[in-house]
Amino acid sequence: MTIPEYIGRFFHYAKHHGLWGTIKRALLGLRRMLTGTRYVLFYCDLARFEAAPLDETVQGRVQRMFSGDELDPKYIGRIMNARYPAVVSRQIAERFAQGASLWLFELEDKLAAYGWSLIGNTMEPHFFPLGSNDVHLFDFFVFPEFRGRRINPSLVKHILNSLALEGKARVFIEAAEWNTEQLQSLKRMPFQELGHARKHSLFGNTIVVWSEDNRRFAKGCRRGGLNLNHNRLKHG
Repeated sequence: MTIPEYIGRFFHYAKHHGLWGTIKRALLGLRRMLTGTRYVLFYCDLARFEAAPLDETVQGRVQRMFSGDELDPKYIGRIMNARYPAVVSRQIAERFAQGASLWLFELEDKLAAYGWSLIGNTMEPHFFPLGSNDVHLFDFFVFPEFRGRRINPSLVKHILNSLALEGKARVFIEAAEWNTEQLQSLKRMPFQELGHARKHSLFGNTIVVWSEDNRRFAKGCRRGGLNLNHNRLKHG
């Protein structure tokens, strides 16, 4: 984001959460940035994935959008107002332009959650290169009034079902180590853990620092020999 966007996002958050809540959020974000957030990486091998029904406790409808023209204006407004509208508007346009899909979860005639997927690539520099038939899931969000109802796992399971039927190979997703809620949610889904790593940007380059246990996997990624096998990793 640009500096004006950061400033605008600050005031937008303050409007909804108060000045003190915004200051605490900013300090927390600064501390995470300075210490270097470490991520937990997950994958799902769709060749071994068994399609499962949506969570029976959640009765919702999932739609997949391939362009902004397909989006209902009321949903565009809801997505943008949940965060800083100027940034979200730009992100939506950029993601659709790169071929990403937006998945919407509707419940009780309202947009309850959404998430993005991109085939064969990532919107930002990733921890390792993806194959042309791999999929990256990112930027999932559940609206506050719908949290605690297992909506996110239901949405992700629906996406995995759809991608498996399309013949996609593997699905990758990651979560920050501090985000215990998201990590617990992912561990309840058909994902396997790949490893832990930090990612830094320096002069336009991306530097990935792997945990000690994942060094061999990192070497395989750098050589482009990423080959995931059930319950273990193989390095080419």
